[in-house]
Amino acid sequence: MYAIIACGVFQKEIEGLQSELGFPFEAHYLASGLHVDFDDMREALTGELENCQKKGCEGIIVIYGQCHPKMEDILKPYHAALIDCQSCVDAFITRKAMEEKAREGLFFYLSPGWLDAWKDIFARLNWDQAEARLQMGSFRGAVYIDTLSDAHQREEELLEFFDFTNLPFEVMPVDLSHFKSLIIKAQESLEG
Repeated sequence: MYAIIACGVFQKEIEGLQSELGFPFEAHYLASGLHVDFDDMREALTGELENCQKKGCEGIIVIYGQCHPKMEDILKPYHAALIDCQSCVDAFITRKAMEEKAREGLFFYLSPGWLDAWKDIFARLNWDQAEARLQMGSFRGAVYIDTLSDAHQREEELLEFFDFTNLPFEVMPVDLSHFKSLIIKAQESLEG
């Protein structure tokens, strides 16, 4: 049995892919927003890696971007593979799709997990509404990466994010094929 250790922002998508991944796994989700404090992130990730190793997992797939500057060093002592992405955004959409969107300007991306967690993440950053608007002032808008096809049900939450940040939002429909391929590639790298 494999273990997946993932940022909580990925939980719903991982659960949605469980029957499609083709290998058995036990998922462990860490709090969203740990990337705000590198010490907290290292401690939480190392603790979960230790737990998975003690359970005798066949291998550990870590579903994070490059959210910690020492991510490779943290994973090195364990039979673990990090998915191949820089951030949670390009875990869901390809670098090419991001570059195409960037031609229109700079955008802040929200996945369903991010939409659930932004208030907690901003609180960890000590961002009130004024600070959030200041910090996000260079963004042209927000893009909701609709991995769960639920944007129509989350309009009120998207409007709340808009009210807080002053970033108009648009919806980008996304299927999970790219995300799935990253997980499978990481799992396959552990077999060798």
